[in-house]
Amino acid sequence: MSIEIRVPERADAPAMFAADARGFGTFYDEDEVQRRLPIMDLSRFRIALDDAEVVGVAGSFALDMSVPGGATVPMGGVTWVSVAATHRRQGILRRLLGAVHADIDARGEPVAGLGASEGAIYGRFGYGVATQMRRVAIDVRAVRLRDELVPKPGSVRFIGHDEARVHVPAVWERARRQRPAEMARSETWWDMAFADQAKAQDGFSPVVRLRHDEGYAAYRVRTKWNEGRPAHEVDLLELVAVTDEAHLALWHTLLGIDLVATITSRRAVPIDDPLQLAVDNPRAVGTVAIDDDVWLRPHQPADLLGARTYMSEDRFVLELLPDTTDAADAVPTRWEVEGGPDGGVSRRTRRRADLVLDRAAFGAIYLGGFRPSVLARAQRITEATPGALRRADVFFSAERMPHTQNPF
Repeated sequence: MSIEIRVPERADAPAMFAADARGFGTFYDEDEVQRRLPIMDLSRFRIALDDAEVVGVAGSFALDMSVPGGATVPMGGVTWVSVAATHRRQGILRRLLGAVHADIDARGEPVAGLGASEGAIYGRFGYGVATQMRRVAIDVRAVRLRDELVPKPGSVRFIGHDEARVHVPAVWERARRQRPAEMARSETWWDMAFADQAKAQDGFSPVVRLRHDEGYAAYRVRTKWNEGRPAHEVDLLELVAVTDEAHLALWHTLLGIDLVATITSRRAVPIDDPLQLAVDNPRAVGTVAIDDDVWLRPHQPADLLGARTYMSEDRFVLELLPDTTDAADAVPTRWEVEGGPDGGVSRRTRRRADLVLDRAAFGAIYLGGFRPSVLARAQRITEATPGALRRADVFFSAERMPHTQNPF
């Protein structure tokens, strides 16, 4: 059996969607296919063919990711990775990802990122968990903002599609630079998002939007009348605020929606969100789970290290070990970074290493989501210079924990 890996053509799209649906246990109707295609640059995708049958798919989106300090870096957002159950254990996944990674390198993008459907696959390909997703369930009937934080009436109101289509992307772009790991959204991406959100889903209503001049919230409602004791559920999709005042004002309105018993969210509440400290009953803001979210695979260490700011003035040499997907003759490389709150510079070096780590561990610490000392305790980083871990914990931290509300 000979498996061909190639770039798909437009005529391959139906088979690609069918393969993706089969791999992830979902279904695409024609309307959804037409909504998805505009955001897909097929030249960034690869398909595996057994004769004429598509038996594997992988690709990437051209994304722009915020880093600590407010700058951004281009990222290949790896997506649609699947191999048919009939073709496992034949090296197809490795070949597909190798082709996608080579394409990301050819485009000069310094990092690849993905959201993993399964947690045990991608570490061996050089990906490390860089952000975490906090799922919350809020008992609305048992909580409210503290009295001194209640905003003046009138700062938040409901808006329709036309106003939202202008306001929401503008606020997103301003706010996303404040949060490491957040992504830019193109106009075609926004078109898809608004089209998706206009439809009811899984028993929930189409999306309802709240506006603040410095923020917005988007949510769906599932009604539960409960024999005269209404207990509706709000699924909060996004809450984006440029200022702390907008954040609190939007939450004040959400917590006051009539007939609601619970607000749940998968992505709108970061791990370091201050909501729990701003309400009168912190226990009512319950964390249901904390899951891995964005995994990063650094491709160009110097570009990445030079793009962000750092929390202390310091200098480090990182020795980066090859991973299992590097060439057989790959050798460790060393990268010097010198930086502080105003930025950093990085270059390849032969100086003695301070920390020794692989590509996945580098991805985990890059945005400040995990301290180097924690990875060292897991035997993922070796301290080569005494005291380097303690210094690195401060150096690589960030003012805000990395988080994204943009699944890809």
